[in-house]
Amino acid sequence: AFSSRSFSCLLVWETARVRKKTTRTRPCLDLPEEILEQMFGRLSVGVMSAFHHALQLEPRDKLNLTCPTATPSPADTKTRLPVNLRSISPWAYRISYDPNRYPRYIPEAYCLCKGCLVGPYGGQSQQYRSAPVFAPSVILRRTGSCAGGRHSYTEIYVSVAVGCTCVPLIEKERDSQSSNKSVEGGKAENISH
Repeated sequence: AFSSRSFSCLLVWETARVRKKTTRTRPCLDLPEEILEQMFGRLSVGVMSAFHHALQLEPRDKLNLTCPTATPSPADTKTRLPVNLRSISPWAYRISYDPNRYPRYIPEAYCLCKGCLVGPYGGQSQQYRSAPVFAPSVILRRTGSCAGGRHSYTEIYVSVAVGCTCVPLIEKERDSQSSNKSVEGGKAENISH
């Protein structure tokens, strides 16, 4: 006969065995870099990887990453500034980092000027605005699942800002901009709130 005491001992033993199993779970490791690189290479068909290799990020302390106030001096043109800094809608890059995607580091463009450098003497004109240009790209996003002790990845399509362009203001933007200006002696001035 099976006693209640035997059943209790069996239940305690089974609970301890199950508890031991749950504490033995291995942490999920990331895939080796070479495998991620191969997977990404097949998906991106070289578009994003070409962008990465062509991109030369200058050290931040060597560049003045603000909107230029006037046309470049002859000395500036001799230094052969990169296209992104010679544009009428200049832009710079910042690095976006996400440990749950591959590539983990992605350069993203951002506009340096609100307007465009088409005014007199290369000054900023508020008749236009600098707008980011986006390009579609594919990334590998880490899923929550673990297969064979390794994280799983899925492909995700994203838009990445790759530069800036100059676009005319649309009526709505022009109206909003003129309501934020004060006219004093025929000269318009921005009012900061």
